[in-house]
Amino acid sequence: MTTLASPPATGETGTADRIPVVDVDVHPTVAVTDDAIRERLSSRWRDHLDLIGLRDVSTESRIVPQRRFTHRLDAIDPSGRPGVLPDFTRAQLIDEFDMSGVVLGDAAALMLSKGNTNFPHQFGVELTRAFNDQHRDVWLADDPRFYASINVLTEDPAEAVREITRCKEGPRGERFVQVLIEPRTEQAIGHPRYWPLLEACEHYGLPLGFHTSPGRRMTACGTPNFYFEWHTGFPLRNYTLSSSLIFEGAFDRFPGLRIALIEQAWSWAPPFSWRLDRSWEMLRDEVPDLQRRPSEYLAEHFWFATQPMEEPEDAAEFESLLGMFHDVIGPDHLMFSSDYPHWDSDSPYESVPSYLPEDVRRKILGENASTLYGIPLLAGTGVRAA
Repeated sequence: MTTLASPPATGETGTADRIPVVDVDVHPTVAVTDDAIRERLSSRWRDHLDLIGLRDVSTESRIVPQRRFTHRLDAIDPSGRPGVLPDFTRAQLIDEFDMSGVVLGDAAALMLSKGNTNFPHQFGVELTRAFNDQHRDVWLADDPRFYASINVLTEDPAEAVREITRCKEGPRGERFVQVLIEPRTEQAIGHPRYWPLLEACEHYGLPLGFHTSPGRRMTACGTPNFYFEWHTGFPLRNYTLSSSLIFEGAFDRFPGLRIALIEQAWSWAPPFSWRLDRSWEMLRDEVPDLQRRPSEYLAEHFWFATQPMEEPEDAAEFESLLGMFHDVIGPDHLMFSSDYPHWDSDSPYESVPSYLPEDVRRKILGENASTLYGIPLLAGTGVRAA
């Protein structure tokens, strides 16, 4: 993985010499026990938090990370943790790389969505609302270049719809630009029980994002013993996730639904697309209602983030791999992500190689995310074009 590096020292450049950047994976770090969350809970659940605490069965199978918040050492802000103070993140990331916008995805809030916590349901409802409100009142209020994800309780689709509606129709609703959940749903996400959630995303024009996270069911074959195993296995759950949405007919029912796979890798998509079509040719009688080839749904409805970026030693191999992705999925579906403030966070100068054609870099670094999320690209900003 490349490390987040500062831009090369250069003189003043004009608008045509810069490539606008949108970062689709930036992590604020808010804990359930923080005052920012506690003060947003009713007295009933503040008392519960003080008396009982937060029980979470995923801790029974969680692996030890590289460090507690898997953070860069220089990302610790004056609060003593990474990703707590918006102005620190703004200075170290947005201003450093002159970004047009970043999409926030809170890891702690994301963990609430997975449906395997063992605390009272209404406690989960209030916690989710508190996180969304904290992101709105603190981060979105700090700088117009911050955009937020809506966190929901995936296993309660009706409540998820209520929370999406509350966020989108409330203050700064236009700055909530996606719904973000884990891939680890109790049933595969295309199952009809989740259709109200999919319908709400389509209704509000929100991509449904999936972001990897530790905890139970991290792999298809048991819990890993090493952080390294988990870190290199991010793509594994994508196979069931994407095929479920396709073969359950989610995209035929919700043709405007868009899926964003964040920190889920991207190079797996072309060969999986071939496998989908080949299997469908043999077994299509099982899904007679499917209106198109599976590969067409994958290419039209899925977007992918660069981090973790593939980094072969031979640049020609990377160009070949990216060319394959463009041939099968298309050039408009790969988006830059830094994964800030994590230890393996990527720089827009390094993770999207400068030897790529400028039009390709422009799409990956900003244009594709701008199109998906509706984030305007700011003129005269971004990284050097050459």
